[in-house]
Amino acid sequence: MRKQLGAIFLLAGTAIGSGMISLPIVLVNFGIIGSLLLMLFFCWVTYVSAMIRCELNIHSQADFSLKDVGLFFGEPISANIGDACIKILSFALLSAYIFGGTSVIRSSILNGYSFTNIAIIFAVAISLIFLFSTNLIIKINNHAFIILFSIILVGIVCLTMCSRTDKLPTHMGDIWHLKAWTTVLPVVFTSFGFQASLHSLTKFVDNDKKVIQRACLFGSIIPVIMYSLWVTCVLTIIFNSDPESFHRMLISPLEVGELIRVLSVITNITVIQHAAWVVSFLAIITSIIGVGLSLNEILEKDLKHFASNVKFIRIISTLFMIVPATTVAIFVPNAFIRVLNFAGIILAIIAIILPVFLFMRMSKVHSIIDKGKALLILMVGIAIIIFGILDIFGA
Repeated sequence: MRKQLGAIFLLAGTAIGSGMISLPIVLVNFGIIGSLLLMLFFCWVTYVSAMIRCELNIHSQADFSLKDVGLFFGEPISANIGDACIKILSFALLSAYIFGGTSVIRSSILNGYSFTNIAIIFAVAISLIFLFSTNLIIKINNHAFIILFSIILVGIVCLTMCSRTDKLPTHMGDIWHLKAWTTVLPVVFTSFGFQASLHSLTKFVDNDKKVIQRACLFGSIIPVIMYSLWVTCVLTIIFNSDPESFHRMLISPLEVGELIRVLSVITNITVIQHAAWVVSFLAIITSIIGVGLSLNEILEKDLKHFASNVKFIRIISTLFMIVPATTVAIFVPNAFIRVLNFAGIILAIIAIILPVFLFMRMSKVHSIIDKGKALLILMVGIAIIIFGILDIFGA
């Protein structure tokens, strides 16, 4: 039971981190009803894609590495693409999280200090976490997730009671324009994507397929519940209490720290303000742990070919993981949404495109996943990639 809960918290915590901050920013044009429908749809897409990954691993008797699965099915090109993409995805997500964490810290307690200096200090503090053993890191993540979950629930109640919630922002903006979807699809998909943590999960539960399947199910359900409550609460409060900020959100995305600052000003209650900062910070920390743990283990596996000292390998892999991500966070303007958009493209490749391609190689094997569902999410994956590329190039 303890491992099952640890597995669920790892996946749910990885997903919830970025979405708590990014979803209210990118979904504002879709209104409450449109936002809820879109989140439910991507919850389903995430779960089906995760089940396809489970099927691949069960029938190939490999761990959750796409590289191993691809090699089993005789697809070395797919294996190498999958291996490269999971690393790129992890670096991209870490960059976004480090930017987001730095922005939250700067807006809350270190206002006026250099963004670069705060990012470096934050990155060093993160690095120390990954020098611990995997089991200890999982325990830290479990406690952080429980605290996060509790504060979110209490925070939603307090925000609702202490703010105006006269009307729900049900009106949709210009969502029929292509531009409205180019950022939303990749970012919302990334907000539910826990695939970067599957490798660590597999190792943690000793490749127990039933535990993995249950973790994928609840790892999809818990985020959509929390996101639905949070997005409804945040957008409703800003819509009623600060129409000017809501209008600015409709025109262009707010930065991470700006969104939290707006909520803090609206409530004007010290305890709730502090709770908003803590929720944002813990959400980012749980995501960093989920993604970073998996990337660290992948890098350690690669470095074992060049060194044998376990402690030395862990230190070097941590440096290889944190330094590039921090560099991107410092030098890319408003990196949070922009990098999450790019990450959505990469995630679509490793979570949908490649697994569905390999899944079709199992056509003669009985599967719990219908081929029609696989083709449907394949089309969704292609749409995410196309829209994400259009957004990057400003189409």
